[in-house]
Amino acid sequence: MPIKKILFVVSVCLIVVSVLLFWFSFLSENGMSLSPEQLNNHPEAVLNSTPIIESPAIDYSKVLEKYRGKDVERAVTDKKLIALTFDGGGNADGIEKILQTLSENSIRSTFFLTGIFIEKFTGTVDEIKKAGGEIANHTYLHKNFTQLNSEEATKEINQMKTATEKTGVALAPFFRFPYGAYKKEDIALVNGLGYIAVRWTVDSLGWQGKRDGREARFVTDRVVKKAAPGGIVLMHLGSAADGSTFDADALPGIIATLKEQGYQFATLSESFTESLR
Repeated sequence: MPIKKILFVVSVCLIVVSVLLFWFSFLSENGMSLSPEQLNNHPEAVLNSTPIIESPAIDYSKVLEKYRGKDVERAVTDKKLIALTFDGGGNADGIEKILQTLSENSIRSTFFLTGIFIEKFTGTVDEIKKAGGEIANHTYLHKNFTQLNSEEATKEINQMKTATEKTGVALAPFFRFPYGAYKKEDIALVNGLGYIAVRWTVDSLGWQGKRDGREARFVTDRVVKKAAPGGIVLMHLGSAADGSTFDADALPGIIATLKEQGYQFATLSESFTESLR
């Protein structure tokens, strides 16, 4: 074989190998390389393996139109999907354990944070994004919307957005009212600013702490009992007034039990996208 042909073949082979090495490196760095053992042991990892918050495949305008005018309590789907959502507004006492549990189970979640929470716990957003989570709007100061006029409410929403932008992280178009409280016209205001208003299917009540002698098992049982396809679970990143962190403590048991019941876990982006199918 002429030397030129040999050199040509070698060059082509080197190019192919380089492309393959780059591709495998990209998959590994972005958490999309799953071994057969991982897929067998964690079937939910198929759903949760690829971050989708910045994906152009998600048409949030269609999601907004589907849920316009509503404070959404669950995604409309028959698929056994559960969205674990976490509010952050007070302290961050439970976040380390929560993120560790989510990571161990290859689960990504949606985190509704206030602007002051982001500013106070500056590393929180980075930790959440490294864990594959998405950040959503929970206002800036966690004010009760029933006591705000439209200008004050808009300021609360936009200031939180600004606080998030300063971290360089994209904000998912979901909004949760502080205390779950709002006036009738507030839904339209939120939708007009480009957000889907999201409530919950079940509040874990972990934020109430040891009230009435409760323990973490109370949280586990409450969430599991009210689980449903398209369900949205409300939990908190911080501790209760008594210092307990029942949401963080109960999370491993909640995940294990719901897995046994055939549930998979998703971000709100994934759940709402599924509801469009």
